[in-house]
Amino acid sequence: MVGAAEKMTKYLIFGNGYLGNKFNEFLEESILSKIRINSSKDAKKEIKKHNSEFIINCIGKTGNPNIDWCEENKMETLHGNLLVPLYIAIACKELRKKMVHIGSGCIYNGNKKEFTEKDVPNFEGSYYSRTKLISEKILSDFDVLLIRLRMPIDGYPNKRNLLTKLLNYKKIVNYPNSLTVVNDLLKITKELMDKNQTGIFNVVNKNPITHEEILKFYKEISGKKLNYELIDPNSLDQITLAKRSNCVLSTEKLEKLGIEVPEIKEALKKCITQYVKEESK
Repeated sequence: MVGAAEKMTKYLIFGNGYLGNKFNEFLEESILSKIRINSSKDAKKEIKKHNSEFIINCIGKTGNPNIDWCEENKMETLHGNLLVPLYIAIACKELRKKMVHIGSGCIYNGNKKEFTEKDVPNFEGSYYSRTKLISEKILSDFDVLLIRLRMPIDGYPNKRNLLTKLLNYKKIVNYPNSLTVVNDLLKITKELMDKNQTGIFNVVNKNPITHEEILKFYKEISGKKLNYELIDPNSLDQITLAKRSNCVLSTEKLEKLGIEVPEIKEALKKCITQYVKEESK
């Protein structure tokens, strides 16, 4: 007889961090696994225990406080960003389960075009990005729904939230980038699961925005004054261990499926309005 903690759920989520908890709050029939995965056997045991239809992997190392950490903690980064996704993919294949992997779009660099899912990645300037790139290549050989996001942002203060990070920085890179509003990530990922999609998808909001524009919105909505220095990407590279990806991703593939992709500035204003309310509590 299956106990209450072991009853079937539709979504099993690996990764008890920022995005794992967001998915768990958003999806109605979900359970958040808190086990550490050191082998495909570990993943297989947990998947069999819950017997969920979709296995969502939100495990990944982004570094604390940022990706420079990954340069000095390569084994932990390799384990979280490459080995764990592979272990889960192997288990899902053996158990015939649908896997969703939350990956990264920080594998491109440049502003001459919007990068599509078919473009060959051109950025390996950080250990973080290299592990994400290799894991994407490996998972592409499995029947996986692979979500690429960039610099997640939402309406609740959190050290993983881009807005929280920007408000604590003294130097701000002024360069157009794609961003992912977390609420839109959750909705779009669910739509893709509902449509039983597999393959790679850029899940970012439509149109690029600069970090300066984000902070201007914050100043307008909050009424607060901010002090920061604007710098270019090359200047940032001189003061960090790891180079940063700066790019714009295409949302055309999502839109061709009939999935609505909100425009970044409108979505951002809602985010920041919520963020300011949360700050005042």
